[in-house]
Amino acid sequence: IEKQSGCMIKTLRSDGGGEYTSHEFNRFCEEEGILRQVTLPYSPQQNGAAERKNRSLVEMARSMLVEQDLPLKLWAEAVYTSTYLQNRLPTKAIKEEMTPLEKWCGHKPNVSHLRIFGSMCYVHIPDQRRRKLDAKAKRGVFIGYSIKSKGYRVFNL
Repeated sequence: IEKQSGCMIKTLRSDGGGEYTSHEFNRFCEEEGILRQVTLPYSPQQNGAAERKNRSLVEMARSMLVEQDLPLKLWAEAVYTSTYLQNRLPTKAIKEEMTPLEKWCGHKPNVSHLRIFGSMCYVHIPDQRRRKLDAKAKRGVFIGYSIKSKGYRVFNL
């Protein structure tokens, strides 16, 4: 976050999960001058904004899975795609009525590539990866957006 925005992280509030309480993570925060605030056990209200955002993401993911009759094993893909989409949707939390991505990057996000989660799709198989009479595409289910390339994530059928 610091390298992308130029803003320094001063305080990090989290629950007492193992990923946030390891010696290595605590040492990193100490070296970087980040103040750690750990919420009390069984008190999610102490981190209300993050808990509410997680609830919104999970509700959206559940809706996408149920609507397309997809297996629950794709829950992580659905939550990731929910995050991707919510970062591109306007929110009242930003006074200027921008999307979170627009606030972060300074320009409106391109949404022309958005597709319907769980829709049937076909993945092209390049000539170099198939024989003459093989199919030119494989059928799959669209499950999200790649962060590594300008492409989509597809669940093979």
